[in-house]
Amino acid sequence: MDQGESEGVGTKDEPALSVCGLSKSFGPQRALDGLDLDIAPGEIHALLGQNGSGKSTFVKLLAGYHKPDPGSTAAVAGRPFEVGSAVAARDAGLRFVHQNLGLIETMAVSDNFRLEGGAGWLAPLRRRTERADASKALADLGYGHIDPTTRVSALVEAERTAVALARALQHFEHVPLLVLDEPTASLPGPEVERLFEALRGIAARGTAILFISHHLEEVFALADRATVLRDGKKVATATVADLTHDELVELLLGRQLLEAVALHDRIGDEESATLAPRLVVRDVFGETVDGVDLTVQPGHVLGVAGITGSGREELAGLLAGRLPRGGSVEVDGRVVPPGDPRRSVDLGVCTVPADRAAQALLPKATVRENMTLGDLSPFWRTGRLRKRDERKECSRWVERLDVRPAQPEKAVTELSGGNQQKVVMARWLRCTPAVLILDEPTQGVDIGSKADIHRLVEEATSGGAAVVVCSTDDDELARLATEVVVLRRGRVAVRLTGADITAERIEEEQLRPEAPVVASAAH
Repeated sequence: MDQGESEGVGTKDEPALSVCGLSKSFGPQRALDGLDLDIAPGEIHALLGQNGSGKSTFVKLLAGYHKPDPGSTAAVAGRPFEVGSAVAARDAGLRFVHQNLGLIETMAVSDNFRLEGGAGWLAPLRRRTERADASKALADLGYGHIDPTTRVSALVEAERTAVALARALQHFEHVPLLVLDEPTASLPGPEVERLFEALRGIAARGTAILFISHHLEEVFALADRATVLRDGKKVATATVADLTHDELVELLLGRQLLEAVALHDRIGDEESATLAPRLVVRDVFGETVDGVDLTVQPGHVLGVAGITGSGREELAGLLAGRLPRGGSVEVDGRVVPPGDPRRSVDLGVCTVPADRAAQALLPKATVRENMTLGDLSPFWRTGRLRKRDERKECSRWVERLDVRPAQPEKAVTELSGGNQQKVVMARWLRCTPAVLILDEPTQGVDIGSKADIHRLVEEATSGGAAVVVCSTDDDELARLATEVVVLRRGRVAVRLTGADITAERIEEEQLRPEAPVVASAAH
């Protein structure tokens, strides 16, 4: 018996996972409605849908976080499987890598492996063996350079993803299905392809992969088949090679997505030359960023690209005043002090961070409270907060941004990721920012919400804001930016303008070797 037919992995005759009539209701709301799904051994199967379509509910059912409604059946590798039981999922060999990775950053890599190694905390410590096992698991995925004694906090994002993936596959012969929830959410293009090579190798050995992503280009590059959910119901399961991009979008949305025109195609060079810079950055440096100079004019969008460790993930915090920095940042001629985000807001600098859950949202507060937090002054009268006025303002923005559900008093954590992001965007757009800094603005949001957020960026530029977008999504930068800078080792390596701003060119520049001086993109 070969590895693809070993115990727990499934055979060619039996699906790695089969579910029939799987449903889940929360009170009167049905989040998943009669799902039928088969995934073959060794298949990479994409699960797609807008936020709120039922994807997360399905994964939580498989993992045992939720109990299903009565009436469904399921099997793993031909054996009956109790959906809704964490113990059953573990025993059946299902493994999960969630978007937050589930790693303890203060612990070493090998100690994180031990958390899911099955030995138990009372078992004797065999650190040499554990480190060797962790090294082998990482090397099998092509990440043998990671030292198992290194603390997770010292790793870059791509390495953390590799650790979570290798940990999930410690006992490979018992993994019929690997579930990956947005594994590329914070990875730039070159590192995504490296991860994909590892996933193809895993699938080739017989493990099925359920791949959840909002990036359709990743689906076409990686998946064999795709299942689309909408409003809790399965719309279709199809072979990816038989679909076009537009057909897949229409399955996701139930409508066609209007073609967007790149912003840099609508702003001419003559117009650009007449505008004084709104944001001026001189010789800014932090832990990784090392002497960056930038200027952004009113109505323009500066895109920032770079692989993990290039400084791209640090720059937004430096410009916003959230992180200590050297150098100078000026908005309309006024100095933005470092390490003082409140003063930055007073000067018109508003920021949407990459980690909205940890750095932007008040998890115990309502949509209204989160949305109006940026500026409460319009609602104060004679020393009292006028909630009626606050609700009216919030309702107006909920309607304008199409936040769903349109319930200002609903807990913000009950909204999907895309709608939470709209709430954070509304918080700062209603302040009419001079400079809007967006760090991964559409990370983990569906294609419809992504289009809505891009529209909001354009509205901000129409109002005269200077916008900085730091993103690992090269297509997003090509769509939004009037200029793109690519960072390497903390420095600006190249600047792209006009027709040079394409997703392909941005990725190409991220992969180039180090350059000692800033290069021009002009031909």
